[in-house]
Amino acid sequence: MKRHHTAAVAALACTALALAACGKGDVTSSSLESCVTDPVGCNAGERAEGGEITWALDGSWGSWNQNTSEGNNAYVSVALVGMWPYTGQFDPNGDYVVNEGLFASEPELVSEDPVTVEYDLKSGANWGDGTDITAEDFIYHWYATSGDAALCEGCDPANITRGSQVESITGDGSKVTVVYKDSYHSAEWQYEEVLSEPAHVAEAQGFDWKNDPAAMGAAEDYFAATVPTWSTGPFKIQDAKPGDYVVYVPNDDWAGDTDVTLDKITFKVIDGLDNIVTALRNGEIDGASPFSVTSEAITQLESAEGLSYSVAAGPSWEHIDLNTQNEFLSDPALRQAVFTAIDVENIIARTYAYVQSDIERKGNHLFRNGSDYYKDFLSATGQGLGDIELAHGILEEAGYTWDADGLLLDPEGEQVELNFRYTESRENRKITGELTQATLADLGIRVELKVIPDADLGTVLSEGDFDMINFGWSSDPLFVGSASQYWESGSGSNFGGLEDPDLDALIAEVNGTLDYDQAAERANAAVERVVEDAYVLPIVDTPVVVMVSDRLVNVRDNWASQQRAAYNIAEWGVAAE
Repeated sequence: MKRHHTAAVAALACTALALAACGKGDVTSSSLESCVTDPVGCNAGERAEGGEITWALDGSWGSWNQNTSEGNNAYVSVALVGMWPYTGQFDPNGDYVVNEGLFASEPELVSEDPVTVEYDLKSGANWGDGTDITAEDFIYHWYATSGDAALCEGCDPANITRGSQVESITGDGSKVTVVYKDSYHSAEWQYEEVLSEPAHVAEAQGFDWKNDPAAMGAAEDYFAATVPTWSTGPFKIQDAKPGDYVVYVPNDDWAGDTDVTLDKITFKVIDGLDNIVTALRNGEIDGASPFSVTSEAITQLESAEGLSYSVAAGPSWEHIDLNTQNEFLSDPALRQAVFTAIDVENIIARTYAYVQSDIERKGNHLFRNGSDYYKDFLSATGQGLGDIELAHGILEEAGYTWDADGLLLDPEGEQVELNFRYTESRENRKITGELTQATLADLGIRVELKVIPDADLGTVLSEGDFDMINFGWSSDPLFVGSASQYWESGSGSNFGGLEDPDLDALIAEVNGTLDYDQAAERANAAVERVVEDAYVLPIVDTPVVVMVSDRLVNVRDNWASQQRAAYNIAEWGVAAE
């Protein structure tokens, strides 16, 4: 049940765990060295029956519902990896593996006009309580992610690219058929997420979700606030506290074929990378795959006994976003000047280069450096070059002036002041803010640095409570839905409130072809427009570290999955004696 993502993954695979083998960068590693040449089979071994694992997370979350913009968080994605009904996962080789606990085979395209996809549910696929997964659950997910108030009133879906395009869903035994609207022609139809939460649980809580849009919205709120008692995965939640920990035990109702050997897995939030490393060295945890890494942490890992680690480019990318709803940043000229003044290479040299010496500036929002589809639209604009003189010229031409103290005044004579927000546990983001603050001072812009508690990032983003913000998007080899999620006017993940009808039209074209190469060409047109809008400034594909106790087997990092090392959690185990 594999599909190789040949169009985009071949190039991308050379930017992560396989960097050294591809000659594209430095990978620091200890006994995980075989991951460079064997990213799927490294650290494999025979598992003992039983055992418990504690795995650290380096960030927090405030919602249990991944459908929503607030719950669209990499940390809750990892925290729920043991039970969430993902359609499938990309493995470290770039092969797409369909969820073995849900589907008997890969999705099948049965019609191109209209696009019609058939899913074959695996015998015994259920919600962990004996209730079979049915077409009703597919319909529930459609309503939750539709972006249509007539289906889900008050819902705030993170991504409506797919949900807004569904025409109908029907079921016949194990077969579920999804018919899309005539406007849907996604080249990534086979990777669409089609399930999330159980319809029967919503009904048991009294929500008439299928007939009452307000009840549907209330059901989504319920799932956001409630620890899941259900599971479609190899584990089920025994105990949990949002933003703090999740304790898993085996799910006896799982329909997957992989034998689960562990008795318990605990995902535990530990603030600060140094504290995670210390906990691992002390034997308090068994591993972690944090979304950041520092030179200090590597020094500590190098001298530690009984563990392995590896550093490489991960699945997320760092960027600075501007809030276009801000009274000043609503002006494209100011946004262009701000991005032109920011020196991305200096930011990289002061942060990420310490752990990956030849790391490159990210030049495209959707395609990694080295991808066959990569195009650099940024350099020609001057954005990210730290060119204060050019930035001055942009502002002068737009009617900006400076007072006697050198402070920037907009064309109406108002002093331009902004804030810059970042999560408190990320030292690199703090440094990025400090460097941006100093750079923009040269333009006469006063910048206030405002820290965000890790658990509040989703709320800050969804509420647009920032002027400038540095955060990371976790991604995978897919790109068709990303453009819509990031930038489409109606998207709940368009956090800076950009409204550009021309960009919306370009995004619609990305989603309007079944031809993968053509979709990539159209995606680059959307990227070019985003650069013209001066909305998002990419920095780097973020270097990450995986650190694992030597007592564990089948645990390895995965650049192609938001869940990182937890992508194959059913296979995790304690090494047999």
